[in-house]
Amino acid sequence: ALRRLGQRVVIDRRDSRGRATRAEDDVVVTLRGLEAVAPTPGAVNLLWVISHPDQVSAAEAAGYDAVFAASPRWAAERTARWGVPVESLLQCTDRELFRPDRSFTHAEPVVFIGNARRGATRPVIDWAIAAGADVRLYGTGWEDSPHAARVVARSVPNAEVGAHYAAAGIVLNDHWADMRQTGFVSNRLFDAVASGARVLSDPVEGMELFEGCVVTCDSAAQARELLSVDPDQVWPSAGHRRAVAERIRTAHSFDARAAVLLERALSLAGEA
Repeated sequence: ALRRLGQRVVIDRRDSRGRATRAEDDVVVTLRGLEAVAPTPGAVNLLWVISHPDQVSAAEAAGYDAVFAASPRWAAERTARWGVPVESLLQCTDRELFRPDRSFTHAEPVVFIGNARRGATRPVIDWAIAAGADVRLYGTGWEDSPHAARVVARSVPNAEVGAHYAAAGIVLNDHWADMRQTGFVSNRLFDAVASGARVLSDPVEGMELFEGCVVTCDSAAQARELLSVDPDQVWPSAGHRRAVAERIRTAHSFDARAAVLLERALSLAGEA
């Protein structure tokens, strides 16, 4: 998306973020996950907190030229607590890969694409299976779980994830506990809703954004109740879901987020 806006872009994974040519970069955008990344001297440094917010400190945030977070509430609370401005910038989706018309011709009843969590459960998946749903799992680690027989594949090409979501009867979603408690909406929700899917998720603040396309449950009993009836009694019509998908694909695309980041970078660099 940044390239479409005319920018030259290099993407560093964890093992290449210390490359010698980093000093030549004008702007560094850090997508904050599990580990802190030191700002690059001489560059405009932008921090975007998208997960594990409990690991981000005031000192870390203060070292950046601008800080964004994928939770309006967390951004406001940290701004007040730290005295460091933190702006809300929600997660987003790729509008080309995630759209209703990319569906496979075959339908899968209930789908979850994601890895098993070592040392932690994924309750929504457990609840759906306990409710008798025909859950298909894609990801690693499930072979060591009680759900091993439900694994279809250990991975899905990124270009095909949207087609799986669009073809599914229901897509399952969950959040890490710290993200759920602090209002960080999963990127999977943006992807699935942009694909026109019905989604069953654990509750998190901000679900009104998806206009009924995401239904939440917080217990096995509630999941059983929701999954034991015709999905059309629980989720909106296909027409409504397509309309919401288009709104998500427009307002919450990578292109929309890239425009915000570029505008801030140019402003900080004095080029706006």
